[in-house]
Amino acid sequence: MALIAFPRHRLILLLLLLSIIFSSLLCQSTFANKSPNILFILSDDTGWNDVGFHGSKQIPTPTMDRLAQNGITLNNYYVNPVCSPTRASIMSGRSMIHHGIQTPFDHGNDASGLNLSYTLFPEQLKMHYNYTTYMVGKWHLGMKNKEYLPSSRGFDKFYGFYLGSSDYWKHYGDVDDNNEAGVDLHKGGIGLNIMPGEDETVYESACVYSSTLYGEKANEWITEHAKTMPNTPWYMYLAFQGTHSANNKFVQAPIDRINDFNYISPENETCGQYDTPITTKTCTRRAMRKTCAATLAVVDDAIKSIVDNLKKVNMYENTIIVYSSDNGGPPNGTNNNMMNNWPLRSGKGSCWEGGIRAAGFIHAPYILKRTGISNDLFHVSDWYKSLFHAAAGNNGVVEKISLKPNEVEWKNGDGIDNWACLASSKDDQTPSARNEIIISSQAKGSIFNTHAIRVGDMKLVWSPNLLYTNKLWYFPPGSKEYDYTIKCGKPPSDISDNLCEDENTPCLYNITADPCEFVNLATKLPNYVQSLKTKINEYKKTTVLTWKQFHKTDTRA
Repeated sequence: MALIAFPRHRLILLLLLLSIIFSSLLCQSTFANKSPNILFILSDDTGWNDVGFHGSKQIPTPTMDRLAQNGITLNNYYVNPVCSPTRASIMSGRSMIHHGIQTPFDHGNDASGLNLSYTLFPEQLKMHYNYTTYMVGKWHLGMKNKEYLPSSRGFDKFYGFYLGSSDYWKHYGDVDDNNEAGVDLHKGGIGLNIMPGEDETVYESACVYSSTLYGEKANEWITEHAKTMPNTPWYMYLAFQGTHSANNKFVQAPIDRINDFNYISPENETCGQYDTPITTKTCTRRAMRKTCAATLAVVDDAIKSIVDNLKKVNMYENTIIVYSSDNGGPPNGTNNNMMNNWPLRSGKGSCWEGGIRAAGFIHAPYILKRTGISNDLFHVSDWYKSLFHAAAGNNGVVEKISLKPNEVEWKNGDGIDNWACLASSKDDQTPSARNEIIISSQAKGSIFNTHAIRVGDMKLVWSPNLLYTNKLWYFPPGSKEYDYTIKCGKPPSDISDNLCEDENTPCLYNITADPCEFVNLATKLPNYVQSLKTKINEYKKTTVLTWKQFHKTDTRA
């Protein structure tokens, strides 16, 4: 049989193509067999409708969009309604009904924090897979004494702030502390030759914008790791301050970036630059929205610099990048913020979809076997066990998670190992191991009455607002162009039968068919309501009282 003759230039192109394919497969095989680096990026108060990969054309987020497009976008991804509860679930792998942090810590002198009995995620990685661990950014899980600080809880290096909010440039906090301002920027950890819990205050970074500062610190540590420990895997928890308002007195952004968004509001309408402005007629809601856009743009810039640096130091191929917001955006001026969740309902502080259905993706093109949009159910508490599984490498043995002598075992409703779903191929896809999420339930005697659960397509909720009072749908001010990935039509004008005020008047939604919670099906499907109430009552048996029930102050903080 005669051989097929190829022209020389086509033969060269064919050999080059085969070489690229072979190199890619070899690279995937090589990196799949070793512990990957893990970069977990958490932004603060970023809404469903604030990112391009959800169809927003108002705020460009090109880096996040590319990472999502070349990764797996999580379309049914749930977090907790507010920040501290979500951070506690990431670190402990437990539901907020079990770790007891259902609302954020308030004061700098709160005698509270994430229970010391938990073995936090970075501690597991260090014990079982020899990871070096880094944290940059916002902690907000307790600071009443040295044992509660990040440098005492598994992080080799820490650089960031303890409280829920601070000034983006001056790095001080004063929220809920009688306006007593204190510097809240610290560094610590044995990797910095500082004993755990003996963190040092950082003064030399005043006037450096926090999102840029945290991006630079992340790059510094990644570069240093690549030079000194290239064969040791690392985990970095990068918790940006953006896009939370600065001490709840407006979001802040560099003026040049604010001016990039003058199409949202005119140049003479501005709020949230270097100094905290007073409220004037020029600080309109669309001007606040413009500053929010600039704040998120700088976060996207910082993420780009980190991705570029990962490639520069030859670590990109073996790094899993996870992105998540900690809760839905605070709309309608909440905390002097104008983040947005349109067309989802309400936002931060609530168990409406706008408060808990978050922007999130996982990106690891040399490790994952597929890209695209996943509609599988996934909860923020699932990252703990899922990424612990990933840390073993595809051909590694997944070790048994360690528990401290007094640590409570995982209970029904806590995080699960959902790595098989994320790591499966498009042709042989493993469905989510999760079919339900207990969003919120309350123990007997709780000061809160918020209850919510999602099972399959259906969601039952009553008293949905843990914090704040937003209950409607809020269109982003100044928006003209959009192509949202969730399409619901015009919100109903009459919501008198759709307020979900208490257990006697709950709301039932088919979230798959009605993600914007327009139509309350409770009166039409009473048997379904009772079935989901029964499930909630089972969860209530293991729900603990919230930290608020025991709120005290401690001068050591």
